[in-house]
Amino acid sequence: MDLREYGSIGAIIFSMFAIFVSGLFFGVTYYVMDITEASFQTLDCQISDNVYFDTCQEMFELSIYPFLALREILVWFSYFFIFALVIGLLVLGYQSGKSPALIGVLVVAIVIVTYLSIEISNIYRTMLENATFVIIMQPFNVYNSIMIYFPWFMFFVSAFSLLISIVNYQRSPVNQITSGDLDY
Repeated sequence: MDLREYGSIGAIIFSMFAIFVSGLFFGVTYYVMDITEASFQTLDCQISDNVYFDTCQEMFELSIYPFLALREILVWFSYFFIFALVIGLLVLGYQSGKSPALIGVLVVAIVIVTYLSIEISNIYRTMLENATFVIIMQPFNVYNSIMIYFPWFMFFVSAFSLLISIVNYQRSPVNQITSGDLDY
């Protein structure tokens, strides 16, 4: 998907929905891996004529449990994904500072994004009314905090992006002074 076709507003809206969907995806994946491990722990069988293990649990300890223990990484993936999208939005603000028209577009985008983030936060709060969803998202404390206060999160990220674009627009050229300008 080429985001250049949609411009900066499209990139911001895509990032906002990507934060929402990625957390849900990582949460459901974590939950499925947790349930799978609990299910495997209830199994117990004897394996005869095997050199490496005598029971199913010993076999699972060598083969399946190490993979299922990697589910803790999903929490970190969620954090890094959010961090990468925030950095991307700040870079987008820096790129928007090349023109005053783009800065105006960015201000309009901040208003639109803040409204959409209110809607997404309300959807997330509605999903939290389901007890199973609360259990699924329990390991993702930072993600839960971000999604509950998502309008504030997106507003501050967008405001910093706007601030970076204004600073980029107002910066003066450095080290481009010719010798004729320094005659006193």
